Amino acid sequence: MKKFLVYWLPPLAWGALFFPLGNPYLTRDWIYRIVEDVLHVFWPMIAQDKVGLVYILVRKSLHVFEYGILCFLLYRAFRQGRDPKWKLSWAGWAGAITAAYGLLDESLQSFVPRRNGSFFDWSLDAGGAAVILLLIAASGHRAVDRRQARRGKWARALFLKRPFDIILSSLGLILSSPLWLVFSFLIWIQDRGPVFYLQNRVGLGGRIFKAIKFRSMVKDAEKGRGAVQAVENDPRVTRVGRVLRATAMDELPQLLNIFKGDMSFVGPRALRPEEKEARGDGQARRLDEFPGYRERLAVRPGLTGLAQVYLPSDAPRRLKFRYDRLYIRRRSFRRDLGIMALSFWITFRGRWESRHKKF
Repeated sequence: MKKFLVYWLPPLAWGALFFPLGNPYLTRDWIYRIVEDVLHVFWPMIAQDKVGLVYILVRKSLHVFEYGILCFLLYRAFRQGRDPKWKLSWAGWAGAITAAYGLLDESLQSFVPRRNGSFFDWSLDAGGAAVILLLIAASGHRAVDRRQARRGKWARALFLKRPFDIILSSLGLILSSPLWLVFSFLIWIQDRGPVFYLQNRVGLGGRIFKAIKFRSMVKDAEKGRGAVQAVENDPRVTRVGRVLRATAMDELPQLLNIFKGDMSFVGPRALRPEEKEARGDGQARRLDEFPGYRERLAVRPGLTGLAQVYLPSDAPRRLKFRYDRLYIRRRSFRRDLGIMALSFWITFRGRWESRHKKF
């Protein structure tokens, strides 16, 4: 009974969400109205045919998302926590059931008012399953050193984490595309400067990658002083930048870094190779001189994390690194979901730059 509740109930419940329970609900106009309202906020004069096009893109992307999740849950049910991570027979059963369920869903939609199934929609369903299985296969064949292999909890977290990052970042890039246009215009109109800002960041294993952000400071903000963290009421931050930084919207383009594999949604903050912390005596200390810096390189840096959520933005690096080490020792997929939920709440309140409690 326990195995059924843990492994088989999730795919059954997820499948029931969109058929047969979900289909009648999806026939209503609520998705279209949401898309229309969001677009009208940013483009009041947008034509209805363009609204319809964006609506279609959103609806079609949901096919990949829905059936990708279903295939992942089915594979998890067949595996039931056993080794190896990847087994072709488990993947075959999960993929076949997902494809068959998608075909049944599209066929029976002819009996649902205002809905019509199609071969194209079914191909999107099957495509979502194929993408997930490819990611699982890549994760299963990736070499893991012996120390991490002994930590089963870490291995399970990694097994869930990367496919989740890819699916959620893909969906986030699609749904946030209208915001990219708005923020890009506001940044450009303020000083006619560049919209994006590329920075070298230290990633997994010390590898350097290019992180992309919306520019929130004046041009040449680091000229003559190097990479120093922003402080309260920093004169380098623009008016638009203050809003972006308070809501963490300046880091929205880093969804691309997550999709590429440079970052994850949850993890220690991605630091710059030459970044320093300014001290009260006016001196600056390199961050790689602090205890715990090397331990942070064992995982991908995150868009959010334990230290980012629970500590004020001006907390000393020594304390932030201590929280990072705590996260690395106790990380789990469930804990990542909790940190992400708190991060959305902080974004909603605009408290990311707070020097006090954020939530």
